[in-house]
Amino acid sequence: MARSLSQGTMIVLDVGRNVNTKEENEKSFFERAKGCTGRIIERKILSDGKDLVGVILLGSKTTNNNMAKQYDGAFKHIEVLSEMQTPTWKMIRNLPDKPSETRGDWFDSLIVAADYYKNIISGVKFASKKIILMTNFKRKTSFDPDNLEEVLNGFKEEGYEVFVVGPDIYSKENDSEDTALARQFVEATDGATSTLDSIMKHELLFHRKKIVNASPWNVDLSIGPNIKIPVSTFIKLRDEPVVKTWKKAVKDPVTSTASTFEAVEKRKEYINPENQSTVKIQDKIQGYHYGQTIIPFTDLDKTMLYQPGEKCLSVYGFTHADNISWQNLTGDGLSYVFARKGDKNAQKAIRCLVECLHELNLVGIVRKVHNNNNAPKMFALMPVIDTNNYVCLSMIALSYKEEIKQMSFPATNLKKYSCTPEQVNAFKDLINAMDLTQAYDDTYDDKEAFPIAECISPAAQYVLDCIAFRALNPGKPLPKPREEVMSLFQVPPLLEENARKPIEKIKSLFTLNKVEVKKRKNKNVVLDIDQIQAPLGDFQPDTTDIPNMPKVQLPINENEVDNIHKISTINPVEDFKVLQGKNKPLSELAPGMIKAIESLIYNNIDGNYTKALDAMKHLRSEFLKSDPKDYNDWMRKFKSDLAKCDNNQVLCLIMEKQVSFILKEENSASTYEDELSHEDSQLYENDTIPNSAELTISTDVQNMFDD
Repeated sequence: MARSLSQGTMIVLDVGRNVNTKEENEKSFFERAKGCTGRIIERKILSDGKDLVGVILLGSKTTNNNMAKQYDGAFKHIEVLSEMQTPTWKMIRNLPDKPSETRGDWFDSLIVAADYYKNIISGVKFASKKIILMTNFKRKTSFDPDNLEEVLNGFKEEGYEVFVVGPDIYSKENDSEDTALARQFVEATDGATSTLDSIMKHELLFHRKKIVNASPWNVDLSIGPNIKIPVSTFIKLRDEPVVKTWKKAVKDPVTSTASTFEAVEKRKEYINPENQSTVKIQDKIQGYHYGQTIIPFTDLDKTMLYQPGEKCLSVYGFTHADNISWQNLTGDGLSYVFARKGDKNAQKAIRCLVECLHELNLVGIVRKVHNNNNAPKMFALMPVIDTNNYVCLSMIALSYKEEIKQMSFPATNLKKYSCTPEQVNAFKDLINAMDLTQAYDDTYDDKEAFPIAECISPAAQYVLDCIAFRALNPGKPLPKPREEVMSLFQVPPLLEENARKPIEKIKSLFTLNKVEVKKRKNKNVVLDIDQIQAPLGDFQPDTTDIPNMPKVQLPINENEVDNIHKISTINPVEDFKVLQGKNKPLSELAPGMIKAIESLIYNNIDGNYTKALDAMKHLRSEFLKSDPKDYNDWMRKFKSDLAKCDNNQVLCLIMEKQVSFILKEENSASTYEDELSHEDSQLYENDTIPNSAELTISTDVQNMFDD
């Protein structure tokens, strides 16, 4: 049975003596045509399509084609170098390194390529049959023009498309009988023509993604318990890896060749670390790390997991579009939701829903389960109205609360940040001068730079270039990015020229002063007594012979005590006592002590929390004598913050040192009877009731659905 393919491509490469002369850029036509052929095959390989590619050499030393076997003495010096097949790197390696000393007839090569499609390759149904001819037409054809009409009709009937790559066959400079004949082939078969420089700079300069038909995800859009609209979602944009699948191969160290039929044998075993014995897979129990503890997870525990249910797309409610900002959006792409194809009632319902959302400036909040028992996700449904093409809904994922990071920035509407009208106009001129929609002059095809959905990723281009280079040069180091890739990082020359004057004006209007960041001096430097060298003549007692030399506690200088105004992290307990001796109340000292404790824990490097725990113990003992409410409230918040940071070590030390909550049995003013029963538990519930979204829906919208 014939299999359907996208297209077949037969490349006819002229390697005769007529393409050996040096041309512009000190490269011959053969060298440039060979590079173009390799680039075409490379693009076919990296696109990972189902196209078939073949190569025919025109002007080769040998003759190897079906037409030459049928007609003796004709179709000479034409060789089928590579049979039509899925393109491989070997096809590029097999291209000749230099041209031959013979010449071939380019018209005969077209007949050989057409015969290959018709008689050689069978059992394959092509969507298109392309023949790419690369020659400079310096060798005149011996074809009889009287039979031209018959040949052209045969090409039309078989559906061949002839593409001519070489000199400009429509220019007056290259006008000849051969170029006129080539023009007739191009026009009769709806083909195309291009020069080598043009096709390398425009068509083959960058790698392009393979165009595939989008596959829909069919589901019912549920609104409430009774409304279900059959819809189909299509992926509009998605962040995808450059190479999706890799084919693994084993390299033979002797022959340095890779084989896809051989593999390295791998074996997985489970070892009991206690007795180093092998455990059978049926005796294995899955577990998870919780801190330093391994918690087993049996099949019985799986039955208690949250079940998201079958695949669905359920509307939880509607909210104002202003409530959905870009900070709330997440996910790896954007999808469009259309009514199911062929369902007129669904098309009317989706159009009505889109128009209502657009008129009321609302956004739908939906819950999506892609497949049965997959994790549910929340999405925003936004109306899309294209007057020329379609009416649909765009769907993008929403972030959960834990995924949003709140960042506070200082206010900028201050007097010192205010700008003069002249400064504002200077920036407006700069913005107008750097308008990307007017980035190029009339010498370019398009005036816009970096258009949306057409901008090429430099990283992806470099990765694909490296893959192609490594396939053709396995032993050489990877090259640097080529100039065409690096040009993607450059500002368009016209924009750079237009922005020169506005930038100079802005420099003259704004005076920028360099801010020197002062380095913080560490006052608590630990000095090594061995590194301190005393001046000559100073007396240094020898203490090496004294066995148990007693430590002397030096008295505290009264001036140092008077200079203590706040609790520091050097000696928080002593600072607390000094300030308490100055008749400062506990309500005033507690915030400073708490700040010092938190700093000692959050900024800890060596993992020693002794000083922080001693400070907590002292603070707890002071609160035992008064109202413990402030201490318990801080302890609740402090332990919650430690749990969010996964700081289990400090939490365990707090329980060990008994510096947690002040219980009622210790102080009658406390509300904590038992610490374990009053610990704040983090309960994560999965709300699957669509009616819970009514809290955020205005009453006008609810009344509309009630009606």
